[in-house]
Amino acid sequence: MSEEKQKTPKTISRREFLKDAGIVVGGTAVGSAFFLSACGKEVEVTKTVTTTAPGTTSTITKTTPGKTVTVTTGVDGTVTKYICPVCSQEYDSLGALKAHFDAEHDKPEGLLTNKKSITLTVNGEEYNLLINPEWTLQHVLREELGFTDVKDMCVGYGACGACSVLLEGRPVLSCMVLANECDGMAVQTALGIANEGHPIAESYTKYLTFQCGYCTPGFVVTAKALLDKNTNPSQEDIRKALGGNICRCGTYPAHIPAVLDAASKIAGGK
Repeated sequence: MSEEKQKTPKTISRREFLKDAGIVVGGTAVGSAFFLSACGKEVEVTKTVTTTAPGTTSTITKTTPGKTVTVTTGVDGTVTKYICPVCSQEYDSLGALKAHFDAEHDKPEGLLTNKKSITLTVNGEEYNLLINPEWTLQHVLREELGFTDVKDMCVGYGACGACSVLLEGRPVLSCMVLANECDGMAVQTALGIANEGHPIAESYTKYLTFQCGYCTPGFVVTAKALLDKNTNPSQEDIRKALGGNICRCGTYPAHIPAVLDAASKIAGGK
Protein backbone atom coordinates (compact mmCIF):
# COMPACT_ATOMS: atom_id res chain seq x y z
CA MET A 1 0.00 0.00 0.00
CA SER A 2 1.37 3.36 -0.98
CA GLU A 3 2.57 5.94 1.52
CA GLU A 4 -0.10 8.36 0.29
CA LYS A 5 -2.90 5.97 1.27
CA GLN A 6 -1.56 5.73 4.81
CA LYS A 7 -1.84 9.48 5.36
CA THR A 8 -4.89 11.48 6.32
CA PRO A 9 -5.67 15.00 5.04
CA LYS A 10 -3.93 17.82 6.88
CA THR A 11 -6.57 19.50 9.06
CA ILE A 12 -4.80 20.35 12.37
CA SER A 13 -5.65 23.75 13.77
CA ARG A 14 -3.09 26.13 15.20
CA ARG A 15 -5.65 27.89 17.37
CA GLU A 16 -5.20 28.45 21.06
CA PHE A 17 -5.29 25.03 22.69
CA LEU A 18 -5.01 25.73 26.38
CA LYS A 19 -8.34 25.54 28.17
CA ASP A 20 -7.48 25.58 31.86
CA ALA A 21 -4.01 25.66 33.43
CA GLY A 22 -5.19 25.01 36.99
CA ILE A 23 -7.25 26.63 39.75
CA VAL A 24 -6.34 26.49 43.44
CA VAL A 25 -9.24 25.72 45.77
CA GLY A 26 -8.27 25.52 49.45
CA GLY A 27 -5.38 23.06 49.69
CA THR A 28 -6.05 21.32 46.35
CA ALA A 29 -5.50 22.41 42.79
CA VAL A 30 -7.24 20.67 39.89
CA GLY A 31 -6.04 21.52 36.39
CA SER A 32 -6.18 20.22 32.84
CA ALA A 33 -4.52 21.22 29.57
CA PHE A 34 -6.07 20.44 26.22
CA PHE A 35 -5.14 20.34 22.53
CA LEU A 36 -7.64 21.06 19.80
CA SER A 37 -7.47 18.01 17.57
CA ALA A 38 -7.84 17.98 13.79
CA CYS A 39 -11.61 17.68 14.03
CA GLY A 40 -11.92 20.42 16.64
CA LYS A 41 -12.32 18.01 19.54
CA GLU A 42 -10.30 18.79 22.64
CA VAL A 43 -7.62 16.21 23.50
CA GLU A 44 -6.43 16.18 27.09
CA VAL A 45 -2.68 16.70 27.51
CA THR A 46 -2.41 16.66 31.31
CA LYS A 47 -4.70 16.23 34.24
CA THR A 48 -3.34 17.23 37.63
CA VAL A 49 -4.40 17.03 41.24
CA THR A 50 -2.15 19.03 43.56
CA THR A 51 -2.18 18.54 47.34
CA THR A 52 -0.31 21.04 49.52
CA ALA A 53 1.46 20.35 52.81
CA PRO A 54 3.48 22.66 55.07
CA GLY A 55 6.54 23.74 53.12
CA THR A 56 6.05 21.53 50.06
CA THR A 57 3.69 20.92 47.22
CA SER A 58 3.64 17.72 45.14
CA THR A 59 1.77 17.02 41.92
CA ILE A 60 0.78 13.75 40.23
CA THR A 61 0.40 14.35 36.50
CA LYS A 62 -1.52 11.77 34.42
CA THR A 63 -1.17 11.96 30.69
CA THR A 64 -3.34 10.70 27.82
CA PRO A 65 -0.93 7.89 26.78
CA GLY A 66 -1.18 6.57 30.34
CA LYS A 67 2.23 7.74 31.53
CA THR A 68 2.38 9.01 35.15
CA VAL A 69 5.03 11.52 36.23
CA THR A 70 5.60 13.17 39.63
CA VAL A 71 6.53 16.82 39.34
CA THR A 72 7.18 19.70 41.75
CA THR A 73 4.99 22.78 41.58
CA GLY A 74 4.96 26.19 43.18
CA VAL A 75 2.78 27.07 46.13
CA ASP A 76 0.18 28.51 43.78
CA GLY A 77 -0.31 25.11 42.13
CA THR A 78 1.17 26.10 38.75
CA VAL A 79 1.99 23.04 36.63
CA THR A 80 5.68 23.05 35.73
CA LYS A 81 5.80 20.07 33.34
CA TYR A 82 3.76 19.33 30.24
CA ILE A 83 3.87 16.05 28.32
CA CYS A 84 3.21 15.59 24.61
CA PRO A 85 0.19 13.29 24.10
CA VAL A 86 1.74 11.89 20.91
CA CYS A 87 5.34 11.04 21.85
CA SER A 88 5.35 11.63 25.66
CA GLN A 89 8.26 14.12 25.63
CA GLU A 90 8.26 16.40 28.69
CA TYR A 91 8.41 20.22 28.63
CA ASP A 92 8.62 22.81 31.36
CA SER A 93 6.22 25.26 29.77
CA LEU A 94 3.08 25.11 27.74
CA GLY A 95 4.71 27.32 25.09
CA ALA A 96 7.53 24.80 24.66
CA LEU A 97 5.05 21.98 24.33
CA LYS A 98 3.04 23.92 21.74
CA ALA A 99 6.19 24.70 19.74
CA HIS A 100 7.16 21.02 19.81
CA PHE A 101 3.69 19.89 18.77
CA ASP A 102 3.52 22.37 15.90
CA ALA A 103 6.97 21.37 14.67
CA GLU A 104 6.75 17.60 15.06
CA HIS A 105 3.08 16.64 14.92
CA ASP A 106 1.34 19.41 12.96
CA LYS A 107 1.32 17.27 9.81
CA PRO A 108 -0.69 14.26 8.66
CA GLU A 109 1.72 11.57 9.80
CA GLY A 110 1.88 13.14 13.24
CA LEU A 111 -1.86 12.81 13.67
CA LEU A 112 -2.07 9.05 13.14
CA THR A 113 -1.94 8.42 16.88
CA ASN A 114 -4.90 6.02 16.78
CA LYS A 115 -3.52 3.96 13.90
CA LYS A 116 -2.08 0.50 14.40
CA SER A 117 0.51 -1.29 12.31
CA ILE A 118 -0.27 -4.92 11.56
CA THR A 119 1.05 -7.67 9.32
CA LEU A 120 -1.26 -10.00 7.41
CA THR A 121 -0.36 -12.90 5.16
CA VAL A 122 -3.11 -13.11 2.54
CA ASN A 123 -3.10 -15.99 0.07
CA GLY A 124 0.57 -16.56 0.83
CA GLU A 125 1.71 -12.94 0.40
CA GLU A 126 2.68 -10.74 3.35
CA TYR A 127 1.25 -7.23 3.75
CA ASN A 128 2.27 -4.53 6.23
CA LEU A 129 -0.65 -2.23 6.95
CA LEU A 130 -1.48 0.88 8.95
CA ILE A 131 -5.12 0.53 9.98
CA ASN A 132 -7.80 2.24 12.02
CA PRO A 133 -8.72 0.25 15.15
CA GLU A 134 -12.39 -0.01 14.11
CA TRP A 135 -11.72 -1.51 10.68
CA THR A 136 -12.98 -5.02 10.10
CA LEU A 137 -10.98 -7.72 8.40
CA GLN A 138 -13.49 -7.58 5.54
CA HIS A 139 -12.83 -3.85 5.04
CA VAL A 140 -9.06 -4.30 5.06
CA LEU A 141 -9.13 -7.22 2.63
CA ARG A 142 -11.59 -5.69 0.18
CA GLU A 143 -11.09 -1.92 0.42
CA GLU A 144 -7.44 -1.64 1.43
CA LEU A 145 -5.88 -4.65 -0.29
CA GLY A 146 -8.28 -5.08 -3.21
CA PHE A 147 -9.45 -8.67 -2.66
CA THR A 148 -12.86 -8.18 -4.25
CA ASP A 149 -13.69 -11.87 -3.90
CA VAL A 150 -14.45 -11.00 -0.26
CA LYS A 151 -18.05 -9.87 -0.71
CA ASP A 152 -20.42 -7.73 1.35
CA MET A 153 -24.02 -8.78 0.84
CA CYS A 154 -25.55 -8.06 4.27
CA VAL A 155 -23.66 -4.77 4.90
CA GLY A 156 -21.67 -6.05 7.85
CA TYR A 157 -24.37 -7.84 9.87
CA GLY A 158 -22.73 -11.28 9.66
CA ALA A 159 -25.91 -12.72 8.18
CA CYS A 160 -25.02 -13.94 4.68
CA GLY A 161 -21.63 -15.69 4.67
CA ALA A 162 -20.50 -13.87 1.51
CA CYS A 163 -17.45 -12.40 3.25
CA SER A 164 -16.21 -15.74 4.61
CA VAL A 165 -12.45 -16.29 4.67
CA LEU A 166 -10.14 -18.78 6.32
CA LEU A 167 -8.28 -17.22 9.25
CA GLU A 168 -5.46 -19.49 10.35
CA GLY A 169 -7.37 -22.27 8.59
CA ARG A 170 -10.64 -21.58 10.39
CA PRO A 171 -13.70 -20.20 8.55
CA VAL A 172 -14.79 -16.79 9.86
CA LEU A 173 -17.14 -14.02 8.82
CA SER A 174 -14.59 -11.31 8.04
CA CYS A 175 -17.15 -8.53 8.58
CA MET A 176 -17.41 -9.62 12.23
CA VAL A 177 -13.66 -9.74 12.94
CA LEU A 178 -11.57 -6.67 13.79
CA ALA A 179 -8.45 -6.47 11.66
CA ASN A 180 -6.28 -5.38 14.58
CA GLU A 181 -7.00 -8.75 16.22
CA CYS A 182 -5.46 -10.55 13.22
CA ASP A 183 -1.92 -9.20 13.46
CA GLY A 184 0.57 -11.85 12.29
CA MET A 185 -2.13 -14.23 11.08
CA ALA A 186 -2.64 -15.98 7.75
CA VAL A 187 -5.78 -15.37 5.70
CA GLN A 188 -7.01 -17.32 2.68
CA THR A 189 -9.78 -16.09 0.41
CA ALA A 190 -11.63 -17.87 -2.39
CA LEU A 191 -9.06 -16.51 -4.82
CA GLY A 192 -6.27 -18.17 -2.88
CA ILE A 193 -8.18 -21.44 -2.79
CA ALA A 194 -8.62 -21.35 -6.57
CA ASN A 195 -4.98 -20.37 -7.15
CA GLU A 196 -3.73 -23.33 -5.15
CA GLY A 197 -5.73 -25.67 -7.40
CA HIS A 198 -8.07 -27.04 -4.76
CA PRO A 199 -10.67 -29.42 -6.30
CA ILE A 200 -13.59 -27.43 -4.85
CA ALA A 201 -13.02 -24.60 -7.34
CA GLU A 202 -13.28 -26.90 -10.37
CA SER A 203 -16.25 -28.78 -8.90
CA TYR A 204 -18.16 -25.56 -8.28
CA THR A 205 -17.73 -24.66 -11.93
CA LYS A 206 -18.60 -28.17 -13.14
CA TYR A 207 -21.92 -28.27 -11.24
CA LEU A 208 -22.93 -24.67 -12.03
CA THR A 209 -23.33 -23.72 -8.38
CA PHE A 210 -23.86 -20.06 -9.22
CA GLN A 211 -26.01 -17.70 -11.21
CA CYS A 212 -25.02 -14.14 -10.39
CA GLY A 213 -21.96 -15.51 -8.58
CA TYR A 214 -21.90 -12.91 -5.81
CA CYS A 215 -22.25 -15.45 -3.01
CA THR A 216 -20.00 -18.07 -4.61
CA PRO A 217 -16.66 -17.08 -2.97
CA GLY A 218 -18.20 -17.44 0.49
CA PHE A 219 -19.55 -20.88 -0.38
CA VAL A 220 -16.17 -21.96 -1.76
CA VAL A 221 -14.40 -20.90 1.43
CA THR A 222 -16.93 -22.65 3.68
CA ALA A 223 -16.92 -25.83 1.58
CA LYS A 224 -13.12 -25.91 1.63
CA ALA A 225 -13.13 -25.58 5.42
CA LEU A 226 -15.51 -28.55 5.63
CA LEU A 227 -13.31 -30.70 3.38
CA ASP A 228 -10.20 -29.76 5.36
CA LYS A 229 -11.60 -31.52 8.42
CA ASN A 230 -13.89 -34.09 6.77
CA THR A 231 -12.79 -35.52 3.44
CA ASN A 232 -15.80 -37.83 3.26
CA PRO A 233 -18.81 -35.67 4.22
CA SER A 234 -22.40 -36.83 4.01
CA GLN A 235 -25.11 -34.75 2.37
CA GLU A 236 -26.29 -33.77 5.84
CA ASP A 237 -22.76 -32.69 6.77
CA ILE A 238 -22.68 -30.46 3.70
CA ARG A 239 -26.10 -28.93 4.40
CA LYS A 240 -25.08 -28.19 7.98
CA ALA A 241 -21.71 -26.68 6.99
CA LEU A 242 -23.17 -24.44 4.27
CA GLY A 243 -26.26 -23.48 6.27
CA GLY A 244 -24.90 -20.02 7.10
CA ASN A 245 -24.29 -19.05 3.46
CA ILE A 246 -27.13 -17.29 1.65
CA CYS A 247 -27.80 -17.46 -2.11
CA ARG A 248 -30.50 -15.12 -3.42
CA CYS A 249 -30.51 -16.96 -6.73
CA GLY A 250 -31.46 -20.25 -5.04
CA THR A 251 -28.59 -22.45 -6.22
CA TYR A 252 -28.61 -24.59 -3.06
CA PRO A 253 -29.29 -28.01 -4.71
CA ALA A 254 -26.15 -27.73 -6.85
CA HIS A 255 -23.81 -27.30 -3.90
CA ILE A 256 -24.22 -30.80 -2.51
CA PRO A 257 -23.03 -32.71 -5.63
CA ALA A 258 -20.25 -30.14 -6.11
CA VAL A 259 -18.84 -30.73 -2.63
CA LEU A 260 -19.23 -34.52 -2.96
CA ASP A 261 -17.38 -34.36 -6.27
CA ALA A 262 -14.53 -32.40 -4.70
CA ALA A 263 -14.40 -34.87 -1.84
CA SER A 264 -14.07 -37.77 -4.27
CA LYS A 265 -11.19 -36.02 -6.03
CA ILE A 266 -9.41 -35.41 -2.72
CA ALA A 267 -9.85 -39.10 -1.89
CA GLY A 268 -8.22 -39.99 -5.22
CA GLY A 269 -11.37 -40.91 -7.13
CA LYS A 270 -10.75 -38.61 -10.12
